Order: sequence, then C-alpha cells, then structure tokens
Amino acid sequence: MVRLAYLRPTDILRYLLTNEPWLLLGGLKPGREAQKLLSTFWQLYRNEHGSHEVFQMARDNKVQLDHTIPVFIHGDGGRTQKKTPLEVVSIRPALGIDTEQAPLKCTCNESVVYHGANKQDAMSMRLNQKNNSYLTHFLVFAFPSKKFKTTPGLLQSLLEATSVDLKTACCDGISVGDTLFHIAVLGMPGDMEYHAKTGVLNRSYQNVGHKNFIPCCHECKAGELAYPFEEVSSNPTWTETLYATPPWRVPPPFKHIPFEDWNTGGAGRFFKKDPFHIFRLGIARNFIGSTIVLFCLEGVFDFDDSDSLGIDARLGRAWSSFALWCDTHHVTPGAIRSFSKEKMHLPTMGSFPWCGGKGSDSILLLKWLRFLAVLHGREHPEMAIFRLVLKACDGGLAFQCIHAHGMWLMPTCRTKIIRAAKDFDQSYARLAYIAFTNQRQLYAMVPKLHALDHFPVQLGLQEYDDYSLNPAVYDCSMSEDFIGKVSKQSRRVSFVNVVENTLLAYKVKTKFVIKRFKKKRFQ
Repeated sequence: MVRLAYLRPTDILRYLLTNEPWLLLGGLKPGREAQKLLSTFWQLYRNEHGSHEVFQMARDNKVQLDHTIPVFIHGDGGRTQKKTPLEVVSIRPALGIDTEQAPLKCTCNESVVYHGANKQDAMSMRLNQKNNSYLTHFLVFAFPSKKFKTTPGLLQSLLEATSVDLKTACCDGISVGDTLFHIAVLGMPGDMEYHAKTGVLNRSYQNVGHKNFIPCCHECKAGELAYPFEEVSSNPTWTETLYATPPWRVPPPFKHIPFEDWNTGGAGRFFKKDPFHIFRLGIARNFIGSTIVLFCLEGVFDFDDSDSLGIDARLGRAWSSFALWCDTHHVTPGAIRSFSKEKMHLPTMGSFPWCGGKGSDSILLLKWLRFLAVLHGREHPEMAIFRLVLKACDGGLAFQCIHAHGMWLMPTCRTKIIRAAKDFDQSYARLAYIAFTNQRQLYAMVPKLHALDHFPVQLGLQEYDDYSLNPAVYDCSMSEDFIGKVSKQSRRVSFVNVVENTLLAYKVKTKFVIKRFKKKRFQ
C-alpha cells in the first residue's frame, strides 16, 4: 500500500468552474453564449462519434448538453531529478480559449474565416493549442516511477482512481451556484507508447510482426495476413475491420469513464492518434533520414570528382548544403547540429535510417528536401525518385495546414487534408518499393505509416456536406510543452517529498500564469 498525493479531477474542475470558468468554456463566461457554444459542439460531435455514452445520457435526461463540458485526458513520461522517469497525467479542455479573439483565416480553396461572433456557427470554435500550456492543461498527478519500484501497478491504480472521479464529474455533475455542469471525456490523445502502457493493449505498435502476421493497430486488425498494415491505397482492406473487436483482453483502468461499452471494439476510440507524434516525431523522421541517405547514394552531394564517396563524407556535405539553405532562409534548426551515421541511426548500411530532432526540425528538413527534389528533378526528369520525394514533401507540408484551421473543417479543407496525407503515404510506399528492388535498406514500413493513413480514411468516412473534426484537436505538441514544464519544476524541488512539492509548485505557478493572462486579456 502506498499513500500518494494527487489532485482529484472533481476538485480541479470545481475550482475552475467557480473561479476561472472561461478556461473550460472556450474563453467565455457562463451564460447563454457559452451554452450556445456547447450545444453547437455536441450537435456537430454527434456526427463524429454518435455512440458516445453522453448522447444516451442526454436522451435519458441525465445531462444537458448545453451544460456539458468536453475534455481530454493526457498522459506521458517526463524526466525529473537523477534522470528518473516522471509520470505526468493532466486534464485538457477541448474548446480553445481564443473563441472571441482575432479571426483566423483559411485559404484552402475558398475563403473561410474562423471567428467567434456567432456561437452557433462551427467556425466559432478554435483549437486549444495556443497560449501558455498551464492555461490548457491541468495537472492531476506527477510522480517518479522509479521511486516506487515495489508498487509497479501504481500508475494503473492512479489512473483508475482518476477515472472513477471523472465518472462522478460526468454522471453526478459539479454544482456551481444554481448551475449544474457535467464533464464528458472525449478520449486520451497521446503517443503510441503511452497508449500501449496504460491501455493494456494487445494490439499496438509494440506487437508488429517481423516474421508472423500480428495485428498492430488498436482501432483495426491491420497487421493480420488478410489486412496488411502497409497498404495505403485509396480504399485499404483494413477499413472493414475498424472497431470490430476490443484491443484488450481486460478493459483498461479508464473503464469507469462513461464513453462506450468497454467490452466492444468501439471503446478503442478512447485512445486518440496524435498527429504530432505520428508525423513530425514519427514517419517524417523515417522519410527524412532515408531520403538524405538516398540522395547521398545517388551522388546529389558530390560536387567534384575529388570528393570522397564514403557515406560519412557525403553526409558531411549534405549538412553543409542544409546549413547554407538555412542561412539563406534565415532559419535555425532547433536540435540538429550535424549529419552523421550516428545521427541517422545508421550503424551499418543494413539498417533503416531515421533522423532525430525536434518537430520543427522535421518541417525545416522537409522544406530543404523539397528544394533539392525540385532542383535535381529538373536536371534528371527521368528519375522517378525526385518526383516521389517532391510529392511526399508537398503532401507532408500540406498536412500541416491542420494547425491553420479551427476545431471543425469545411468540406474543401477536409478534401485538401485527405489528399495531402494520401500523397505522403503513397509516395513513401512507392519509394520503399524502389529501394527494396535496388536492395537498399531505406524507407522502413513502420506502424506509424499506417497510423497516419487513419487520418484521411476516417475523414473520408464523413458525409461530404458535413463539418469534420480537425485531427489537430488530438495534437499533443502543447502537451509536450506542459510535460516539460512540470518536469522542470520537479527538478527544482526537494526529491525527498518530490510528489507533494511538485504539486504545490505547480499550483503556485498556475495561479500566477492565470493572473498575468487575465490582466493582459481582460483589462
């Protein structure tokens, strides 16, 4: 038995609804405008996930949707003192607090403006991805896992206690004055590793088969012999298995939260795919590393007959090319300082390369590779690799437009995002085939390629004239910032009582962040 301090979700939500309700209500004060915003959200979300239990509760008059606040749970690992892993779990409101701020313009195919003038318009809802991360995430618990080695089930127990408390917030509600608010959990965005660890998944990326055909996706049966996860065609066969069976033998610790029947495949929706980890910190790294090595092997960076043909020398010249491109465009990489076999995770030429770095570095490298593909594609129009690299770069960069939209997508914007993701997936698969036929270990077919393909497939399931939920709603780039800040605070307090001191430091810091933000915005 272990006694461990944590912040109960009902206490957090009650405090916020009493003192700072605008943090949960899209930047609005409680009243008719906030009720319109919530009502519009649930009306649209019914098309996205109509089997969510909150809708049945609304039909049974157990909740009022215009007083029901959508939230997410987020969890991930940080690093505290002595490089000890830190488990951090928080609550994340779904509605962005910038509802009535400066309009956000979209120019995909037609001019669309996201503004907060009409709360019954889908265009009034903004993503909760800006401002200080202490305004968009609220800490539930943070503890160093190695400090509690004798209780390995502590994380699962804390998650279960959190889900039991969230059930109370959903079913019983939280009273503030004469108003009763209910909380509905939409799911848990995060990276695949944390999903597999906390969801007790028997279908995850960790189970991908190298010799046998093993399902590797918690939402479908991709990975089985009949449903290859590498398939990225316009109508992949694995789509017919979406949410057919649950991805666990025993329901996860979140089973207390009203969501869906946790013994059915539909409950797999709870674990939301994160575009940040799937693309920028995922398949884009594989593409970038493989493309740089491919260009080296094709002599793209051989400028003189006296240049060494060794991979180390070629990677050095590739870095010089990238550095020159960065200087020309007045940009600076965040975490990359050179190219080498070590940086490309290429101990031998029989390994699949991938390039590390931050998410912003992935975007810079894609732009640089696009420049090279255009330049050399004009000189060698007969070489298909340059056309495919260009198409993949264009698709990957165009997919980033999800961050330039609000919470809901117009049909034209949805079509652009579907096409962008498909262009990247299919070009990557084609490059992998060309590398395989040339006996080169490039463009590894990894589960994150399949995970990226879920975005266009699921967007394509929507009716053409309906709004679609923006995949950026599940983006965890802001969550990574929050994890980093909490981890930094935990390293500044005594390790003897690190759990209690981290919670105390977090509460003090959050109070000052909210105070400064209110002074800047509301006064």
